Amino acid sequence: MESLGKLGGKIALAGVGALALVALALGGIAATNQFSGPEVTMVKETKAVSGPGMLLTNVVCGKGLRAVGGGYAFRGTHDPRKPVTFPVSAPSSTSDTPGAVQNAWDFVVVNAMSEKISVELYAMCVPAG
Repeated sequence: MESLGKLGGKIALAGVGALALVALALGGIAATNQFSGPEVTMVKETKAVSGPGMLLTNVVCGKGLRAVGGGYAFRGTHDPRKPVTFPVSAPSSTSDTPGAVQNAWDFVVVNAMSEKISVELYAMCVPAG
């Protein structure tokens, strides 16, 4: 990609960002912990959810960044009679100021199983400007 020059690198990064957004939309994630480039940062957090129980949480982008996508993964044993569900996955703001930049991605996770589980939660962030 070095030979493509600055414009080629941005086009390639835009392609990777678009693929990552598609992966998030489908519930999958295309990075392990954090994917960074000049325009895109993916933040991952792993959280525990008691069973049975519910978790209300968010993943916050860094300073000066806006959340434009989010996703989740549960890699444990699935029981169709007691599913793990994610009824909320949406942008939000950590500020109470009206019109503030949406710098976080909110999640609600419902664990109907009896044991505690771990979930991976992701936010895709871009410069807020």
